[in-house]
This record gives sequence, C-alpha cells and structure tokens, in this order.
Amino acid sequence: MRAKTALAAAALAAACGGGPGPGEAGYDYAVSGAYAGTLVVEGEPFAARLVLRTERGARVRGTFSVGAPFDIEARVNGALVEDLLRLTVSYESAGSGRCNGSIEGVLTVAEAGSLLEGPVTIVDCGEDVPGRMSFRR
Repeated sequence: MRAKTALAAAALAAACGGGPGPGEAGYDYAVSGAYAGTLVVEGEPFAARLVLRTERGARVRGTFSVGAPFDIEARVNGALVEDLLRLTVSYESAGSGRCNGSIEGVLTVAEAGSLLEGPVTIVDCGEDVPGRMSFRR
C-alpha cells in the first residue's frame, strides 16, 4: 500500500511540475532585463525606462525612471501570473510639495517577455490619474 501511495504522489508531483515557472530559465513570460518605452499621462507620452528581474515564486523587482517633467526614480515590486504582470511603482514626487506617489497596473506580457503594456493608475499627492505603460526589451 505504501508503494502505491508513494508512486501516486510522485506521479502527481511530476504532472503538476510542468514546465519552468517564473524566475526559472525557459519560462515563457520572463520579464528580466532592461525595457525602454512610454508612460502616457492624460494623452501625453513621456519616455520611460524599466529594469526588471524575475525571482522565484513569480515575484518581480526592479527600477522605473521617467524624465522631465516628472523626474521619477522609483522602485518596482510586482508579481507574474501567466501572461500578466501586476506591478506597483513607488516614488517620492519632486517639487516643493514633496509627497509619496505610486503607479499601479496590470500589464500584458507578450512576445516571450519582450513586450509589456497596459493601463495604469497614477496616484500623485492624493490625485488619481489614469495612464498607460508600454515597454519593449
């Protein structure tokens, strides 16, 4: 009986193991690397940069930057679920009324992780502004 139970457990583990997961080589939606693209705010595009690394357990960490007029250098935390990247960018606003800001969204991961795009919400000094991100590696 023990042998049958052990065999069944091994078969189940093998079946559930499937292919590589987030943070493992060969994962179809790996998002590690440097990306260039745009952050669109109220219809106006701004050049932006995103540098990410995929970690075990589907976690994603990295940095985000966008130049004038925002001048944001920020940290990124997120998670991968299949072909979706849920991310949060946390930063401190520039200018005299410094306050915390964030950009949150769910980006679609396409072209084996080379393309990231989707809607975001920017919360800056308590004001919510819709936006969009699009990045290519």
